[in-house]
Amino acid sequence: MPETYKSYGTKLTTANETIVYSAGNATAIINSIHVANYDASNASAITLTLWKDTTNSDYHICKAAAVPIQSTYQALDTPIPLEPGDTIRATAANANRLDVIVSVLEIT
Repeated sequence: MPETYKSYGTKLTTANETIVYSAGNATAIINSIHVANYDASNASAITLTLWKDTTNSDYHICKAAAVPIQSTYQALDTPIPLEPGDTIRATAANANRLDVIVSVLEIT
């Protein structure tokens, strides 16, 4: 099984839930989720969830975690394994303030 390290970036341009990573048909290990607030005047907050395809359920990684003005937030202190069909989803408290970078080991 080949293993590939990758990173995926997403600008949260809406306050609606956004898929920031999808395991697709592969198994994956999320090593880090980095959230940056690039707004020079306003703080924001982030909610991150793990969608488990096998149970059709959302599980919170963090809920309304504060991301101060021009600062960052690290969402994980330990890796999260994903099965095929699982996704990581992000919801920003405000549009156009947050970037999310997901670092992942994909196993195909």
